[in-house]
Amino acid sequence: MKMRLSALAGIVLLAWSAASLATASNKELEARANELDARIAAVERANQTLVRLQQQIDAAKQEMRALRGQIDEARHEMEGLQQQQRNLYSDLDRRLLLIENGATPGAQGAEPLDRVQGVPSPAGGGAEAVKVPAAPGSAPTEEEVRAADETTVYSDSFAALKAGRYDEAARGFQLYRTKYPNGPRADYATYWLGESLYAQKDYVTALRLFQSILTAYPDTRKAPDAMLKAAYCQYELKAYRNARVTLQKVASTYPGTDAARLAEARLVQMDSEHR
Repeated sequence: MKMRLSALAGIVLLAWSAASLATASNKELEARANELDARIAAVERANQTLVRLQQQIDAAKQEMRALRGQIDEARHEMEGLQQQQRNLYSDLDRRLLLIENGATPGAQGAEPLDRVQGVPSPAGGGAEAVKVPAAPGSAPTEEEVRAADETTVYSDSFAALKAGRYDEAARGFQLYRTKYPNGPRADYATYWLGESLYAQKDYVTALRLFQSILTAYPDTRKAPDAMLKAAYCQYELKAYRNARVTLQKVASTYPGTDAARLAEARLVQMDSEHR
């Protein structure tokens, strides 16, 4: 009888031990599951933060693109004003030369000197900022007409680009390249054409244009940006090895520039993406 009781007690003890172990194991598993859930939640929060950061980066890039465009436009306007100023001084020199040779300033359509910008009138008045008109009956030269059209085509295309009308901008810049392949802004027109196509996700054509800038206009101010955008196109086309090589070349060829800093940032991004 005692042996049976001892056996029964042993069985009860083993069952209790097994139940205790099972309870402990379940608690451990539950704790691990909770820890895993917490880690997943943390990863999801981090991903959401990265998405927001990427959106902010994209917005900043768009704003930078617009600002660069405005800087380029302002630079071209300044160059145009400087050219107008040189033309004005040249016209003034011509009129003074006529006076020195005894010619009448008002003859043959010439304006009196008091109408020229910055020249005081004989009556003692202050300087007047008056544009010097062309001689009566004179028609603009072919060169002047061509220059005016070149400016109009470029300006209209650039305005479309700034307004986000990328298809219209692309057509305009392509028209510029067709009409003025050797124009004073052919390098910029090619670059902005590439930007217009990049915005429309035509990465293949954009890449070809950005690469052509480096060949056709190696000394242009847009060379660093063109090389950087070529790398971006390669990245979007999943040619990651080529993109990495191009980005490294941007950083080494144009150190200290905005393009180099953006290239280095993209390289860091690619490292984190294991690309």
